Amino acid sequence: MTIVSYLKNRAKPDHMKRILVPTDFSKFAYYAAEVAASIAKKTGARVFLLHAIEMPHYSSNDSFQETTNAAEGIFMLKRAKMEFEKLIKQPFFEGVNVVEILQWEGVYDTITEKAAQNEIDLIVMGSQGASGAKEFFIGSNTEKIIRTASCPVLTVKHRMADFAPKNVVFASNFFKESVGAFAPLTEILSVFEAKVHLLKVITPASFETTDVTERLMSEFVTATGLKNYTSNIWNDTMAEDGIHEFADRIESDMIVMETHGRTGLAHFFRQSLTEDVANHTSLPILSQKIDDGYRGRG
Repeated sequence: MTIVSYLKNRAKPDHMKRILVPTDFSKFAYYAAEVAASIAKKTGARVFLLHAIEMPHYSSNDSFQETTNAAEGIFMLKRAKMEFEKLIKQPFFEGVNVVEILQWEGVYDTITEKAAQNEIDLIVMGSQGASGAKEFFIGSNTEKIIRTASCPVLTVKHRMADFAPKNVVFASNFFKESVGAFAPLTEILSVFEAKVHLLKVITPASFETTDVTERLMSEFVTATGLKNYTSNIWNDTMAEDGIHEFADRIESDMIVMETHGRTGLAHFFRQSLTEDVANHTSLPILSQKIDDGYRGRG
């Protein structure tokens, strides 16, 4: 199967109708909600605000403890409703169709499950990022969602009152699966009429001749029908460093990447480049998990 025929066999992405914003009511969640509202105003999408409550578990069967658990649950529910009311009243949500979702337990699973149940087109999440031991041993909710969500995930690190990316880096290996990963991202890019700077970082560990890289990029452009773009080959010792340096040089306002969605031991031994970049940049990251239905080099 050629890269062109693969794209033709895939269903075209639907109009963006549903945006999911997981929230813990922190300032980073507010940043994500404001960005989601900006996108919704341009697309007419409905915004789903999801808050998951994890209740503490106790081993005792004592009736006093059961009463305490019930009281704690009522308190947390009331507090969540107050926070929802405060968030929805923010000026940036004016004119936006907003739906509240309150879920008990299972933060990680809830987000991906609700996204699938509600046919979510985009997840917008706030993230503080991480570094050092905390990043290695704990990670973050955002990293887990980037790996597991089937729809695009937009990660936001700081407040962006008027989210309107115009200068976007798409960092990829441009193998055949990249076409499928890019397809769901095209609508959000077209909404903002963003210029896409295609980027392939060549490192000593993943050397590739210029002829091969240019052919892969050319086939990618043909398959996706991309018009407003530039093609760029960057040499660096590490792929992550190359992405950051190129994005800085062109003053990019968003980085777009695909992820292989590794989990378990596979993720432990081979950390995702997308997660690494998301952790160490202040730019918003738009990511899409590669469809398992098609993988392979160009």
